[in-house]
Amino acid sequence: MGATEISTRAERTAGVPWRSPALIAILAATLMTPLDVPLISATLPEIQSVFGVSESRAGLFITLYALPGILLAPIIGALADRVGRRAVLTGSLVLFGLAGSAIAFTNGFTVALSLRGLQGFAAGSVLSALAMTVVGDRYTGRRHDAVMGVTSAVLSLGTAVYPVVGGYLAAHAWNAPFLVYALTLPVAGLVWVALDDSDSSPDGDDRGYVRAALRLVPARQALVLYGTMFVSFTLLFGGLYTALPFYLSDTFGFAPHTVGLVTSAVLLVTAAVSTQNGRLTARASKTTLVVGGFGLYAVGFLGVAHASTVPLLVGALLVFGTGNGLVTPTLFASISALAPDGVRAGVMSLQTTTIGVSQAVGPALFTLLGGLVGYQGTLLGGSLSAALGAGILGVVTLD
Repeated sequence: MGATEISTRAERTAGVPWRSPALIAILAATLMTPLDVPLISATLPEIQSVFGVSESRAGLFITLYALPGILLAPIIGALADRVGRRAVLTGSLVLFGLAGSAIAFTNGFTVALSLRGLQGFAAGSVLSALAMTVVGDRYTGRRHDAVMGVTSAVLSLGTAVYPVVGGYLAAHAWNAPFLVYALTLPVAGLVWVALDDSDSSPDGDDRGYVRAALRLVPARQALVLYGTMFVSFTLLFGGLYTALPFYLSDTFGFAPHTVGLVTSAVLLVTAAVSTQNGRLTARASKTTLVVGGFGLYAVGFLGVAHASTVPLLVGALLVFGTGNGLVTPTLFASISALAPDGVRAGVMSLQTTTIGVSQAVGPALFTLLGGLVGYQGTLLGGSLSAALGAGILGVVTLD
């Protein structure tokens, strides 16, 4: 194993080594992840206007960006196992930053879209998967869970804040949000200096790598974990990010900026709960935490669908955010601990593909149901699905 940072005392206290340069590099790289879509989503109307394209063409800034990461994540993960995390994570950050910031200096839509597609080869979710792989390399036991909780919290924090930042910058100039991508370049330098490359594949060829992964990774547990992640993120992307905005607009008359603030509040609660993952895993099993989180999903969706006042609505959404804070870091930590160093990046990179597929399926499914039964019925369906998931996980178990 690589440079593991753990001690008996740390194992007991599940402390987070805040002074560790490696941890600072991990968190900085993770904070770059939500720059991918949340930062520029508010810019899409401006892109449409500046380049004189249709809404669907402007939407390609999201779709075309997402595809390379979904398809290439396992290959990038395998490469990180073969040549080292530091080199691949640093290179991904550099490509992510250069391609993204270059868009700010383009005058043609085709060039801008091509740069966005190039940026997708180092998609933000790839960055977080690689950063979390390093967490698995360096930490074990309760400290691993504590650090993974903080990493997940940083991810949620960025996701909550960047839409506000992007909207503010886009109000001044359409290309201003893209300049923010330049921040990934100093982070790349930090990663190169703070991390080391002590982990590699146990075999020297690709077939050996695949054989090692199949031999070392428990297939049943991996299937359960990735299946649970798919359902969780489908509920998140379909329910919170898609059905909820339509429901809040139709039922409560919320303006778009109000919907954004509500979503940010939910994610801030998620971040706060995620920071406690180390303490929570010391008191309850991973299965208990995820089952409890899915139960809170169910209660949250149910509460939103039946809320008659804004305070009741906010309370229900905060319940959902708490559930997400229990589920997401626990799943990340479980997958991180699933495989040994030599194949960990490849295994972790599959979460990028899983989340990407959820991002495609969730919105399509929830909007389809919204057209058939209305968004209140859709949220009730989400509640039922989450409750069913909690029941199944109670029997299957993640541990």
